[in-house]
Amino acid sequence: MIKRLFMNRSIRTKITWSTVLISLVPLLILSFLFYQSSTRSLERTMVRSSDQNAGYLSDYLDQYFRSFSMSALQVYGFKRVIDLMENGTNYNDANIIDVRESLASYYRLVVSQNADIIKIMVLGKDNTLRDSWTRADSYDAIKLDGQVPHYEEILDLPFQHSLMFTYKDPALRQDLFVYALTIYDPFYKKKFGTLVFYIQGKDFAKAMEKYNRPPNAIVLQNDQSEVFYRTNDDYKEWIAPFVPPSVLDDSNEHKLHFTDGQNLLVSSSLLDHSNIGLSIVYPSTELAKNRQTTLRITVIVLLLVILVISFFSLLSQQFITKPIRYLGKAMRAVRSGNFHVTLKPNGWKDDLSELTANFNFMTGTIRELIEQEYELQLRNKEAQFLALQMQINPHFLYNTLQTIGGKAVLTGDYEIHEMCRALGDMFRYSFYEGNMESTIGQEMAHLNNYLYIQQFRFEDLLQTEFQVEPELMDSAIIRFVLQPILENVIVHALGKDDDHPVTIGVKAARDEDDIRITIRDNGPGMEAEKLAELQLALQSPSAGIFSGRSVGLKNVHERLTLYYGPPYGLKVDSRPGEGTTVTVLIPNKQRGESHV
Repeated sequence: MIKRLFMNRSIRTKITWSTVLISLVPLLILSFLFYQSSTRSLERTMVRSSDQNAGYLSDYLDQYFRSFSMSALQVYGFKRVIDLMENGTNYNDANIIDVRESLASYYRLVVSQNADIIKIMVLGKDNTLRDSWTRADSYDAIKLDGQVPHYEEILDLPFQHSLMFTYKDPALRQDLFVYALTIYDPFYKKKFGTLVFYIQGKDFAKAMEKYNRPPNAIVLQNDQSEVFYRTNDDYKEWIAPFVPPSVLDDSNEHKLHFTDGQNLLVSSSLLDHSNIGLSIVYPSTELAKNRQTTLRITVIVLLLVILVISFFSLLSQQFITKPIRYLGKAMRAVRSGNFHVTLKPNGWKDDLSELTANFNFMTGTIRELIEQEYELQLRNKEAQFLALQMQINPHFLYNTLQTIGGKAVLTGDYEIHEMCRALGDMFRYSFYEGNMESTIGQEMAHLNNYLYIQQFRFEDLLQTEFQVEPELMDSAIIRFVLQPILENVIVHALGKDDDHPVTIGVKAARDEDDIRITIRDNGPGMEAEKLAELQLALQSPSAGIFSGRSVGLKNVHERLTLYYGPPYGLKVDSRPGEGTTVTVLIPNKQRGESHV
């Protein structure tokens, strides 16, 4: 980020960016403080309002659910009902009428406290149905059996623990709310039985939403962390599972906390003696709107300030950057090779004036040095080229005479005359003291004389193939380039194994404005390490001209590079078992033409 803004930019851009950023820091701090104070103020207002609403709503719902538990506990005031739950019904008992009257009185009491109850079931301590009451005959279809959720938990709830849940009754095909409470002896904790109350789901939802206003959401969980009522499913992931306390608590104190990045305010409280967990979600829509408004204002102000600062910065820095731009333009001209450029000095006595004067002095000095260095390089290049070319001739003469002598001693053949003729042609070509340039045709003729002599030694083991485009025969090339490459192939491909035939292919073809000459053999090739050493040696300049080192491929490469320039020279590629390819790249020009 910093590199893109500063390191690769002009001074004009750097000054503008620096001014903008320095001015922007205090504004960002002030905007941040304003944003924080505004949102915190709204958060405190929202917390106070939500706290009041949560307290009122939790008190109402706690009273609603406690009406069930109080209705269930009022059964202790009806001894005959307790006896019925504990001992069952004896229809031969003369007091059966009194038991019925007690049940009817109890039912009237419960319904008077909660008019939404549609059915009451009285279960005995053996979990059998002792008696029931329904508001209408249609509700007689409600059964308490294995198809009802939490059937087994209902029958044996712990002391002072209630269970509530909702389900869809299969017989009525209606949603029902169920509240169950097991009745115990308060002193000996002996079970008397269980009371189960039923309410229609729509009546229960109406009671839950009586004092709630959207978009606030109510979530109720029983002591098994099961949600038995939820206003909607919008905030499921932000409601923590309800974990009842180890000790029952009759208080319904609520706790408020923000979640979802301060976008939701959640109230948590305990209802019905800690058997129910109540969660109320308050979406902070006003807070979100305020944040967005504040953010828009901040962004707009920042943009305006940046534009104003940038405008005045651009005006003020013209006096600084204009001379520097002229200097940069002049230096680009110098980099392109124009050392005759000069800058007009201004009449001020400042750092930029001193820099302009030093630049003019530098270009003048460089021009003088270039003229001296150019003449010296011409002389050195000519001397080095002649020295390198002369290195190779004794080496070749020695190898050739050794071959002819060995052939004469071993075979006594009269073909020595032809060998000497070929050798004479080669000497005349090699020791020619005129123009250092030759042609590809003459170079190929010299190469053919060399291969003719080598053919006497290796006979059928050496095969050659020439492919040269006819129009390239008169193209210019410096002398003695291809023969050292062929000699290197013969030494390394045939000299080590005289039983393996080797085919050498020589091809010359046009490559756009250049000529590419390829010498390819099918010899043993080179290992990757040796090839890397050879390629590195070709790229490294020699320590000295007359050092007595190898005069093979490196000598040819240096001569080509000195004469034609760095783009031209040798390239070597080889793979073990597949042979070696040497490529010679030279410019395509006729003899006598100058190479640029």
